[in-house]
Amino acid sequence: MKYREAYSPDLIDKLSLGKRILDPFSGCGSILIGAAIRDRKSLGIDLNPVAAFSTKVKLSPLNSRQLEHTSRFASVLLETCQTTPRSPLPELSIAHKVFEPRILDTLLRLRTAIEDIGNEDESIRDFLLLGWLSIFEEVGSYFKEGNGIKYRNKKRSIGKYEDRLEGEWQRARFGSNQRQFVLTAFKRKIDLMLSDTVLWRSGSWRAQRVLQDNAFNLDRLCKNHAFDSIIFSPPYANRFDYFEAFKVELWFGSFVKSYLEMAKLRKASLRSHLNADFKRPTSTVEPVEELVDLMDRDASSWRMGVPDLMRGYFSDLRTILMSCRKKLNGGKCYVVVGNSAFAGVVFPTDLLTACVGASVGFRRSQIIEVRHLTVAPQQRNRLRGFEQFMRESIVVLE
Repeated sequence: MKYREAYSPDLIDKLSLGKRILDPFSGCGSILIGAAIRDRKSLGIDLNPVAAFSTKVKLSPLNSRQLEHTSRFASVLLETCQTTPRSPLPELSIAHKVFEPRILDTLLRLRTAIEDIGNEDESIRDFLLLGWLSIFEEVGSYFKEGNGIKYRNKKRSIGKYEDRLEGEWQRARFGSNQRQFVLTAFKRKIDLMLSDTVLWRSGSWRAQRVLQDNAFNLDRLCKNHAFDSIIFSPPYANRFDYFEAFKVELWFGSFVKSYLEMAKLRKASLRSHLNADFKRPTSTVEPVEELVDLMDRDASSWRMGVPDLMRGYFSDLRTILMSCRKKLNGGKCYVVVGNSAFAGVVFPTDLLTACVGASVGFRRSQIIEVRHLTVAPQQRNRLRGFEQFMRESIVVLE
């Protein structure tokens, strides 16, 4: 599944993470998969049900019979879609907007066929369901961008979006046979996944665990566990709501079934976006307050509530780092972060994370700069001379 926030499992070797690894923001499972391949043990936690589901499927090897059954299913897709009824449409308000009618019809028929297999074998169902979810952006009338999704019937020009000609953009994107376009994309995805299953022939796949839960519950979830190292990349403090970006998969995959459930996920998450819960208690981080005082009060980000976002973000990070320190067996905690800028001020998340780490008992810190980040156009003039502080880094705490 395309997951742009992922990072390389090679960090396990590069950072010498040891035999027992914890990733409390495990995403689609890069670290857990890397641990399985290397015969290590890991525990991953992620609040996003789509991410946790994806990781669970990758860590659950199918046997030869199940793989053969999966391959046969993929070979008779056309016949399956002609005889299978549609599954119910989710109550997502944009459900009809994110897919063309024929594409939507095909996807819903495929979903029914996948669920029918689930009556016989839940593991095969989950494998196929992951493949189904992972083609949405390819076959959809939308794509993920920035803080959510954009629609393919618009094209970007200087300073605005313009409408694409109805009928023409669909033919250019999906061809003349939309049903076949979906079936081909799904078959190609399942074939790719089946080819990847050679990795299951060695390694320690069932030694890994993933929990769909909240990193704030680390003390309870890891009550009797200690780890050689902890590595995670929290959502960056950039206002991006990743539940918004994954809302199509969340609704169509039946991970959420109401707007109340969606709101609960958002409220439970790290305060990195403006839909989080800002009524939660917030501990003061003095360097953050000093930076907030420098922000331009006339900027839109000030009016939108970014000062409270930055306070909440580092308060939440403090809570998580406090739990992480208790779970380390003499090892190190690695936090992959990106700096951000609002209202003319750079918030150096790497330096602030090091400060927060010191406040909860870590004795030493190191910042490994990984790459530079692009400065947003509206910030470039105001941040001239400070561009080098816009970067992604690994903060090492011990």
